Amino acid sequence: MKKVILILFLALSLMSMNTNSNHLSLNNEITITEKFDIKIKNDTDNEVKVINAGSGGSYSLTKNATTTIKMEEGDKLHYYEKGKKGNLILTATKEMHGKVQLLSKL
Repeated sequence: MKKVILILFLALSLMSMNTNSNHLSLNNEITITEKFDIKIKNDTDNEVKVINAGSGGSYSLTKNATTTIKMEEGDKLHYYEKGKKGNLILTATKEMHGKVQLLSKL
């Protein structure tokens, strides 16, 4: 009988330790980043490939067309040449959300 009581006491102690550690992990801060739409109009004479260095997504910008890319604050958009990241086109800011950016001006 003493062994059963001792085992129950130990089991309850272990369960309470597990609950405390779960409680501590819930206090960690969660950061959620906001994504916004950046519209790029390819007003050049050629189709251009670009890559979002933040998410890694690549896009083809057809000439005379507007392409919408979801980006986060600080993401960098580069030319994508021969499977490699090329020159920087722009760094995303919240002020660009929903506004059309002309590729020739970047």
